Amino acid sequence: QAAMSGRDAFSRSAMLVLYRNVLKLHRRVLPQEMRELGDSYARNEFKSHKKAQIGQIKSFTKEWKEYVYTIELQSHKGQFGRDLDSSKMEALNDEQKENLHRLQREAQNKGEKET
Repeated sequence: QAAMSGRDAFSRSAMLVLYRNVLKLHRRVLPQEMRELGDSYARNEFKSHKKAQIGQIKSFTKEWKEYVYTIELQSHKGQFGRDLDSSKMEALNDEQKENLHRLQREAQNKGEKET
């Protein structure tokens, strides 16, 4: 097995720190149902990007850092969620679109169970 380069080790370490920050944020600010859904989605996304190329990792971490910032802001307002802008929607590949639709269905189902 080849030794891991310094950049790869840093990328893995940075990804792990970001993942932990996402889970801590969920635990701190999200209602239980949203937290379960968010944790599951984050776990699947981070797991699927374990062996991503550095360019993908940069984009991935940028989006998740933006997510953390957005959730922090929304938690102060007491209201979570927003529409995805059309440019980001168009940039998604088929698998990402399917994951997004699955997440949307799960969120709607959880919302219906609360009422």
